[in-house]
Amino acid sequence: MKKYIYVSIFIALFFSCKGNGQTTEPISNNDSPNPDSNFVFSGDYDDLLTLEMASRITGFDASKANKMHTMKGMMGETLRYYWENGREEVKEKSASNRKTVSYPRSDLVQLKWVDGEADMASFLDFIDLEAHPELVKINGVGQRAYWNSEKQHLEVYYNGVSFTLQVDISNDDSLDKEKTIELAKLIITEQF
Repeated sequence: MKKYIYVSIFIALFFSCKGNGQTTEPISNNDSPNPDSNFVFSGDYDDLLTLEMASRITGFDASKANKMHTMKGMMGETLRYYWENGREEVKEKSASNRKTVSYPRSDLVQLKWVDGEADMASFLDFIDLEAHPELVKINGVGQRAYWNSEKQHLEVYYNGVSFTLQVDISNDDSLDKEKTIELAKLIITEQF
């Protein structure tokens, strides 16, 4: 019986310490360009990317968007807004018979791999520049940003938060890249 009482007391004490007003965020003056910023990532992806922002970047009607928030609260969490606008991607079926096939393609905006306790060193370890020569540094986006030309997404670090962002709304990779960079700047400006 004493064992259960001790376990109950331990659990009560453990949970009573949560939310006592103390922060567990690491303090680093080097990572924050704006030390007066009060932004603390809550862990909710909707705090960074809203439907309104996705609609504004794409130019698509927000009322026609679908939302998918997979693996919420888990490591591989992804927030995706997508539209079925009738876009098709044409691919050659095989080089030998030269047939082309059209595949339907959703237009999408997605946010994934958000780390609210990042620092520059962990961000650079995560993206691993040596192992991924396809990464190209993008200036003017956050404190660091790299475009992945193979996966067509942007890795961003700003003010203790890192995230991966992708806008795929056309069959033109340069337009999708431009829109992704524009959205990253919008998130940093409006949400931080």
